[in-house]
Amino acid sequence: MQKLIDELENAEKHLQQEVSELKKKTAELETSLSLLRSTLESTAHGIVAVNLEGDVMNINQKFLDMWQIPDSLTLSQNSPQASLFFENQLKNPNSFRPFVGEVSSQPDFEGYNILELKDGRIFAQYSQPQWLGARIIGRVWSIWDISDYKQVESKLRQTLQQVQQLREQRANFISQVCHQFRTPLNVVSFSNSLLKKHIDEWTKEKTQPLLDHIQTAVEKLSQMLNDVLLFANAEVAKPNFETEPLDLVRLCNELITQIQKSSAHHINFVSEGSCGSVCIDEKLLEPILKNLLDNAFKYSASDSLVDLRLACESGKVIFQVTDRGVGIAVAERQRIFEPFYRGKNIKNIPGTGLGLSLVKTLVDLYGGEITVESEVDVGTTFTVMLPSVK
Repeated sequence: MQKLIDELENAEKHLQQEVSELKKKTAELETSLSLLRSTLESTAHGIVAVNLEGDVMNINQKFLDMWQIPDSLTLSQNSPQASLFFENQLKNPNSFRPFVGEVSSQPDFEGYNILELKDGRIFAQYSQPQWLGARIIGRVWSIWDISDYKQVESKLRQTLQQVQQLREQRANFISQVCHQFRTPLNVVSFSNSLLKKHIDEWTKEKTQPLLDHIQTAVEKLSQMLNDVLLFANAEVAKPNFETEPLDLVRLCNELITQIQKSSAHHINFVSEGSCGSVCIDEKLLEPILKNLLDNAFKYSASDSLVDLRLACESGKVIFQVTDRGVGIAVAERQRIFEPFYRGKNIKNIPGTGLGLSLVKTLVDLYGGEITVESEVDVGTTFTVMLPSVK
């Protein structure tokens, strides 16, 4: 009997030891689980672990917040609503399917992918198998928001493209400048050679045309140099824009008087609104109006009428220059603001092809707009809108 009692006491002690050991291991396990949960919740990534059956084994709050998952939604393979929930948020519904197919069909696959959401956000996802010893028991997804990075990347890419375009435009511009300068220089060189060779034997009637050619070529070179300098300086002009109160009616009348001294054209000037004191840069405005009026005179009959309309509205000034000249073909309107481009119907009318390009550059730098309406053999209207402060 005593032996039985001793065995029971020993068994009780052993059981108590096992219970104590079990409690200790349970406490250690709870500590480990607590550390795991704390680690999952402290990471900046959304994390979800799914077993081979497609059931969620672990998930952190960051994942729930990123996807804005409601408490009522059950995340599992047996929940069609779960898959539909993710599909409805994604531009490509098949790009993220954590509860179907991929877990069981490709258990050892490691993958990285970009998820584009319909609300504009962009997530990066990385998934890998979850191992227990040498056995795969599921898959873990790590997801993080890269929307800001993608925006910066997109802006950087656009900037690089713009830089490349500017380089190409600059190289093309220089090439065109050299080409345009070559023709009048050749005229000067050829005429000068003939004069040197025959100056003592030719009469004035024979030398005068060559001198006239030289004079015309020099004037063209001078005009081209002025246009090129204006065009080049326009790139750095905006920081130096000086907006001061300006009487636009007076400015237009003075400009008309100046231009008509060397032209037989008639200008019909009309102003609307309060244009007596408008804050705008005079140095910017003069080359814009002068080039538009010069073009109107150049490409219309010498005695025809040119309209200049000025309208001052709240926060903006509108200029319209209308001629009754050769007009611009529809197919050429997209190119008229390119440096050195000249229409096919201008025949032998002199010009550098830089005027409208300069106008467009100045208007753009000032934050304005320029539009054109034209009909061949009827006329052309250029409309310029510039921001202003009264």
